[in-house]
Amino acid sequence: MADNPERRARSRRLEDHQRDQLFQLSLDILCVVGFDGLLRQVNPAFERVLGYEASELLARPILSLCHAADRDAARQQFERVTQGALAISFENRWLHRDGSIRWLQWNGTPDVDQQLVYAAGRDVTDRRRFEAELARLASIVESSDDAIIGMDLEGTIQTWNPAAERLFGWTALEARGSNMSMLVPPGHADHSEQVLAMIQRGQRVTHYETFRRRKNSEVIGVSLSVSPVRDADATLIGFSSIIRDVTERRRAESERLNLLQQLEHALSRAKRLTGALHYCDVCHRVRDEKGYWTDIMQYIDDHADARPIPGRCPDHAEE
Repeated sequence: MADNPERRARSRRLEDHQRDQLFQLSLDILCVVGFDGLLRQVNPAFERVLGYEASELLARPILSLCHAADRDAARQQFERVTQGALAISFENRWLHRDGSIRWLQWNGTPDVDQQLVYAAGRDVTDRRRFEAELARLASIVESSDDAIIGMDLEGTIQTWNPAAERLFGWTALEARGSNMSMLVPPGHADHSEQVLAMIQRGQRVTHYETFRRRKNSEVIGVSLSVSPVRDADATLIGFSSIIRDVTERRRAESERLNLLQQLEHALSRAKRLTGALHYCDVCHRVRDEKGYWTDIMQYIDDHADARPIPGRCPDHAEE
């Protein structure tokens, strides 16, 4: 079949049109950059992500849009492409027209004959923020003095922080994959099931005091808070539990109550003692009419901390 120049031209126009459509419709940044670093063509996504009109971008040095702290590294990557690297991939920061920062992930490839670089960029700012937030939360979990445990809907342990290792004695490697029931001492299973039922209904449990078991079988008092964990679609996928050892607090509270009881008893005795020891130093009669000096002295002998309090009864007050 004879070659038809007109057919070839139509085919090229169709290909150009299809490429242009893809270029215009792409959700990712697409651009063409000369080996001189000047922008030759940008798509609507480029304008949308960085906030510039195409007319402001064309013939502008692409690296002028790069964050100053990342510019040298970006220049090195660009030079690699212009020197023949078939493809590169990297992430760096770019400046939006409003001054805010966007993280972009780039892929680039050269056309040496045309002295052009074809580049595709993707806005990964949200992903970077999410990763930074995850790192921050992970740091909080790792450094927390409270045991923090993540589990799936069946109660299988997924995460186990260092404080959980210290509190319960199992390492993260030992705990992951086990069921939370291993922490429940005999006789307390019903309470755990009640808590689980509340969480499955979407409720939070806060500062619930109960008992848990250590690896060495020691039973300790704990305060726990349990929250539901949901995915991006708000579907319940697991639970997160924060557990604090309250054994010492309970012991201190018990000691405090015991001391209060002792104090109340001592105050009661002191009131009785005060009434017994006020006596007249003339007639030696007890002023509250409840006994005589002989009886009081016997009381003092029995209670070494007591001491007599001298005074005058009404009959001898004027003497």
